[in-house]
Amino acid sequence: MANTAALLGNLLNTNADINYYTQQSIYWNAKYEANHAKLEKQVKYEEKWESAFDSAIDNTKDISAYINGTKMVIKEGNTNEMLADQYAHAKVDQYNEELSLELADLDMEYDTMKTMYDTMLEELRAQQESEKTATSTAAQDTGLLQA
Repeated sequence: MANTAALLGNLLNTNADINYYTQQSIYWNAKYEANHAKLEKQVKYEEKWESAFDSAIDNTKDISAYINGTKMVIKEGNTNEMLADQYAHAKVDQYNEELSLELADLDMEYDTMKTMYDTMLEELRAQQESEKTATSTAAQDTGLLQA
């Protein structure tokens, strides 16, 4: 009988752990998804920014963009990296390199946390099944549970 009570106590603790880790998993999954959406936007902006930079470096015709309300014109073949950078920022002002790097770091952190809690849940669910079986067997052996 004491064995059954101990096993039942372990099972209840495991169930509580599963509830806690489920909440944590939901929390980190939500954070990951929200951050990942922001990161995807920055990646798209970065691709556009790089395309604008490349087109400014390799310009085969005059190109122009507005910077603070002033029209910037780059003559054909007359581009250096500083001008190309200014042109790309004028064309794609939504791109923020620091934000992109920060979001990439958070993406890895959130993915790690999400994976850790998901893995813990898998282990706890396997442990729960084992404890259910052991508790059921112990209860049957003591005559407390009729099969």
